[in-house]
Amino acid sequence: MIRTGLFSRFKTHTSSFFITRRWLSTLAGDERSEIAFFDLETSVPTKSGKPLVILEFGAILVCTRTLVERDRYSTLVRPTDLSLISTFSKRRSGITREGVLSAPTFAEISDKVHDILDGRIWAGHNIKRFDCVRIREAFAEIGKSPPEPKAIIDTLPLLSQSFGKRAGDMKMATLSKYLGLGAQAHRSLDDVRLLLEIVKICATVELLVMLSFSFLQLLMESSVADILPETNRPFPKKKPEKP
Repeated sequence: MIRTGLFSRFKTHTSSFFITRRWLSTLAGDERSEIAFFDLETSVPTKSGKPLVILEFGAILVCTRTLVERDRYSTLVRPTDLSLISTFSKRRSGITREGVLSAPTFAEISDKVHDILDGRIWAGHNIKRFDCVRIREAFAEIGKSPPEPKAIIDTLPLLSQSFGKRAGDMKMATLSKYLGLGAQAHRSLDDVRLLLEIVKICATVELLVMLSFSFLQLLMESSVADILPETNRPFPKKKPEKP
């Protein structure tokens, strides 16, 4: 019973990480095989009914084999409707109204964003419910077809499944503090790089856990084999097949 309960929970917690990693390695030879980690910083509506607007876009392209950054792009974004940032003040991220006003509009950077994202694997934290939705809305507003992903990796459910409640609410800021990586910057490029480090650390932790459980399993089997007679062992040796 101990063996069944312990190792079944372990397999559940680690399988998602390593299935994802093996799947990514099979894409390494494909065209546009990099993972596009991207993040958006948006306005915070002061009144109900007001839309969110993108204030910053940041992305890095990461090799699927090595998880090394190959390219990057980031820019502030000026909303077409400036009334949406009429009460905008400096945020803790350092984004200012003046900086946003001197930035290009989304229409002006849309071709670059499309080239970065289209046909690649998208990755981000809570990306399915937030960033993907905002990107599609932004392209719809300028009358262009949105980029389409090869696949989407949302690290929020992925890490939640593997780590449970060990890291609290699983928000980026909480994960960063839990793993000793410092405070979240709340800037797009900094945040995607932080997320990549979080993924690397979590994958390493899961690997160490897997090795520890494998060693424990071998130790348990060895100990039981020394104590119990052959007929009462929970893991009896297989009899050699007759030729």
